[in-house]
Amino acid sequence: MKNFIFFSIKIIAVFFTCYSNLFAQSKLEIKFQPDESIYVYETKGSGTPIDLYSAVIQNIAIINHSNEDAIIDDVAIIVTRDGKELQRYKVQDTILKQSAKKFKTYQEKGILQYYDFQFQTSRYLKDITFSESTTLSNEQAIVITHRTMLFQTLPDLVTVVVKAHDPIGKSIIGKGSLKVINHKSKNEYHFPLKGTWQALGAPSLISHHRWGSIQEFALDLVKIGSDGTTHIGDGEKLNDYYAYGEPVYSIGDGKVISTSSEATESNKNLKQANETSDEYSERSVADQGKLLAKGFSYVMGNHVIIQHDNGEYSYYLHLKQGSLTVKPSDIIKRGQHIASLGHTGNSTEPHLHFHVTDGPDMAYSRSIPVSFKNISIYPDDSPNIRHIHYGQLIITKD
Repeated sequence: MKNFIFFSIKIIAVFFTCYSNLFAQSKLEIKFQPDESIYVYETKGSGTPIDLYSAVIQNIAIINHSNEDAIIDDVAIIVTRDGKELQRYKVQDTILKQSAKKFKTYQEKGILQYYDFQFQTSRYLKDITFSESTTLSNEQAIVITHRTMLFQTLPDLVTVVVKAHDPIGKSIIGKGSLKVINHKSKNEYHFPLKGTWQALGAPSLISHHRWGSIQEFALDLVKIGSDGTTHIGDGEKLNDYYAYGEPVYSIGDGKVISTSSEATESNKNLKQANETSDEYSERSVADQGKLLAKGFSYVMGNHVIIQHDNGEYSYYLHLKQGSLTVKPSDIIKRGQHIASLGHTGNSTEPHLHFHVTDGPDMAYSRSIPVSFKNISIYPDDSPNIRHIHYGQLIITKD
């Protein structure tokens, strides 16, 4: 009996030794930005399935902590609910190679620091260098951006599994998971404008907002005239735009934590009649670069940030010069007039950039899906539709 017990203990010891060795050899770490979870955005309306959700993993980092090289063989994204696999995505080799070259180039040219609000590598990949290929040396990483998914069944977990091997062919596996959240705020919000507006920037997958965690669920709101345009005439003057100067309201009760009112406006920042669209786009990109070089707040222009209950913050950007009616520490009521819509900061025409986040610093907080209690959405109005999409008309009820 004693011999049997000794033999059993020895077997268990061998098992745990093997398990520990296996775990120790798995030095391929998977990190995410943002980490811990991803938000879905509901897509409902005429012609869509009853339930359809989009989600974007903004940044996936694969880091090799081993002294041996790790050669990546396969990257899979596995979607599950209650442990049951619903979908599986494979990241193509071409994407891996393109991502490696992009981040290596960004790092070598010092570009990453200017776009840290987008990739945030200074925070979650500090002191890490980027590999120019899918072979990672010690403390090297590769970052894969913007992995997009659609779900008809809402999952609860997304897991990234990376398979690799070392120079002698030994297998290495790394795993990382994100919770899936369909966010529903405990706060009641009302739309920040009154009347009828159009979302020409929204969290739909065709919008530029969706491809950055700090503004993933942001809205760019404009006013449309009876002629279907946003302005009269050629739109060469700020006052030509129907939205310019319209009052902006707080979406909910809260406290003003930050304002900026120093940015100026100019007709020169609008597209001129003698410019082609490409010429204007090139000029706008150059102007954006100049603003970023000054600091991220310059991109926001004149703005107001309000803190609400449950750790949520509303942002109102590009506000009209000299229009702010509130200051930091002011206590705000829902529907209170806080400023007027303008054309400051990184703006191609007068509009309101609006979004809700989980923090007071726009450059390093995370955008959160938002819905409003006092609107109808054309043409797909339904009490079951919570989220605004690109191109939709929003009509306020009060």
